[in-house]
Amino acid sequence: MKQKRYAIVAVMAIGLSLAACGDDDPIVPEPMFDSPSTVRVVNRLLGPVIFFYARPCGTSDWGADLFGTDHPVEGTIQPGGQRDFTVEAGCYDFRAVHLETTEPGPALEKLLFNQAATPVTPVIWTLEDDPANPT
Repeated sequence: MKQKRYAIVAVMAIGLSLAACGDDDPIVPEPMFDSPSTVRVVNRLLGPVIFFYARPCGTSDWGADLFGTDHPVEGTIQPGGQRDFTVEAGCYDFRAVHLETTEPGPALEKLLFNQAATPVTPVIWTLEDDPANPT
């Protein structure tokens, strides 16, 4: 009798797990990291940060925008705001693309090279306007 109960429970568990695999509302999992680290971008610029990229030190490909969205508000860091990004611990170069002001205008970029991101020590990058060199 116990074996029959176990069989029924197993069939129900399989049925529930298959029902959860429907295509109606796909769930995109968050990336998993063995040694996660945080990169905090603080925007002290006059315009919003509209793209943010990271690449391993010594490489040339920036890869995908870390905002991971095309929503105009979620995909920015407004002046005075900040946002945390999770990356695998390691050495990184960072690239922030921002607008000159809150009005539509030219896109500028700032670069930060050779930053060690560890699980214990996050990278904190404060972007500020430099009147002598705005990029």
